[in-house]
Amino acid sequence: MKLLEPLRLGPIELKNRVVITAHAAYTDFFRPDCDGERYMAYLERRARGGAGLMMTTAMHVHEASQMLNHWVFDAATMAPKFRQLSDRVHRHGGRILAQVFHFGVMGKAETHEDFKPIWGFSPLESADGEACHVMTDAEIEEVLDAFVAASVCAVENGMDGIELHGTHGYLLQQSWTPFSNYRTDKWGQRTYFAHELSRRVREAIGPEKVMGIRISLDDFRGRERGGLEFDDICDIVDELTATGRFDYVNTSEGSGNFDYAQVITNYRHKFGKTLPAVHALRQRIGARIPVIGVNKIPTVDLAEQALVDGDCDLVGMTRAQIADPDLVYKLEHGEAPRIRTCTGANQGCIDRVSMYPITCIQNPEVGEENRFRKLDAEPVKPKRVLVIGGGPAGMKAAEVAARRGHQVTLAESGHRLGGRLNLVETLGSASNLLAMTSWLEQELELLQVRVILQTTVDEALIEELKPDAIVLASGARAKSHLEFATDDSVPVLEIDAAVQGEIEGQTFEMRGTNAVIVDRRGTYETGLCVEALVRRGASVTVVTPFLHFGANLGFTHLADYLRLLPEWGVKVMAQSQARSIHDGTLLVFDGTTGKEVALPCDFIVAGVPAQPVTDLVEACERHAPTKLVGDAYVPRSALEAIREGDRIGRTL
Repeated sequence: MKLLEPLRLGPIELKNRVVITAHAAYTDFFRPDCDGERYMAYLERRARGGAGLMMTTAMHVHEASQMLNHWVFDAATMAPKFRQLSDRVHRHGGRILAQVFHFGVMGKAETHEDFKPIWGFSPLESADGEACHVMTDAEIEEVLDAFVAASVCAVENGMDGIELHGTHGYLLQQSWTPFSNYRTDKWGQRTYFAHELSRRVREAIGPEKVMGIRISLDDFRGRERGGLEFDDICDIVDELTATGRFDYVNTSEGSGNFDYAQVITNYRHKFGKTLPAVHALRQRIGARIPVIGVNKIPTVDLAEQALVDGDCDLVGMTRAQIADPDLVYKLEHGEAPRIRTCTGANQGCIDRVSMYPITCIQNPEVGEENRFRKLDAEPVKPKRVLVIGGGPAGMKAAEVAARRGHQVTLAESGHRLGGRLNLVETLGSASNLLAMTSWLEQELELLQVRVILQTTVDEALIEELKPDAIVLASGARAKSHLEFATDDSVPVLEIDAAVQGEIEGQTFEMRGTNAVIVDRRGTYETGLCVEALVRRGASVTVVTPFLHFGANLGFTHLADYLRLLPEWGVKVMAQSQARSIHDGTLLVFDGTTGKEVALPCDFIVAGVPAQPVTDLVEACERHAPTKLVGDAYVPRSALEAIREGDRIGRTL
């Protein structure tokens, strides 16, 4: 298999062609007072799982490059962390590079030490609307020196090399983009800064270390908006790589900020969509050095095909290895069917990074590697465990408990496992989420968990099974109560019924109807309900108290909805409150106008939290210690449900 073949990368050899590209996992690794242990354990876990090459989270090299929850390179504290990180990756046969960058005209000065301004090549404002300071010749030299200092510190302390970050609209990409660099001095020449930077870094780190560059295949601007065409980008890469300074080219797309939703895409977007452009770039430079293909490559089949087709020489499978750090190990040991495939949910990873540490909707181990190792080391006294409820929380609890050596029975009242998550089955690309429960179902079988379907658990069954521990994952029931006055002239549906096109258990034709969803959550669940109503042919109005639609969505999903809602003809009344139902209309107070609006409608959907199902708590507690998980504990999303199921399974 080509994916597992070794590859020479300049002065080093990689054991395989699977790459973890730089991503904002735990940026506090660079914080001077942080020991960086969480990030190091996270990367070491993936090195142990077999990744051949990885790049660190991008490191800001200069004080004019900073943002919220990001810290600037500090040699005194980074030297020992680089040494420890490189040692930990190397002990598993992996290779690791430090990605270095400067933000340039990005963000705001208030995120900088002492509110120092953002720097750029030419007069420009950031996407946040803040003007930049135009760098002097001396200041550009200062930035170049900072790149060199950070690079030298990394390689002198065990890192295998450096990746220059020339994508996502940061300073290096700004240097060759007409929109952001229209200087008339030498720094205004298209590749002058890039040549100076690469020359100085290469001279400083020497030939025994790797140096690569990451570039955007498409800046989403084009010449008409001051950007570059693909041919221009190929010319730049060809010119830079012809110098012999670089050992590989990494790829991506976009110019940062709002482009990220199109770059690190969720399940609505095509797999491997940049591979044709990667292929063309590789041909353009004559395959003189290896090229890394990226962009939503979640499966080993797609990765292997990209290599076989000559699209690229290495494959970035970053989110794939967030979801399953043992992807390479399983592939090497004939266990490919057991690889846990990334669903493209984005809820736990990229959609969190601006404010929070990453996790994974289906892999709660992410960021908890040390904690899990300690839990897994604790001795287990095998128990008979009864899990009641086969939704995501119950399935995860059963899987982990069985893996820990317990004898597990999982009882589900329905005819299939998956719980309320099964409602996405008819929602097109969102059905990718069911890969989570499909994987869990497969593992339950392999772990010999006894699964009994269409079984309503009562006290008699509990007594018959004689469990030593019970996990109550009985889920929640969607509600239709909106807590305002109604004359019952318009039916109010719970979300589950609306998604299935039912009123009081009977299917009805939604096509041509007027629907209003009163969205008091602004979450993935209410967003998917809107999608379901549109698919069923209803004309939809969303009434929400939030400032905008989807206030609690991650940005990649929010960007999609803000694009799709107008296409679907969905109307959004933000900052608004549903007041009452009267004579076939919903009366709404429009907070943007201060007026009451009457919305004629055929039905209303209650976008409110579900009600936990806890009927069995007392009966369970009479027979064994009982833990509630998932929606039975507090109704939230699959991310929290799976996380709780995992924790309970490990601590029974």
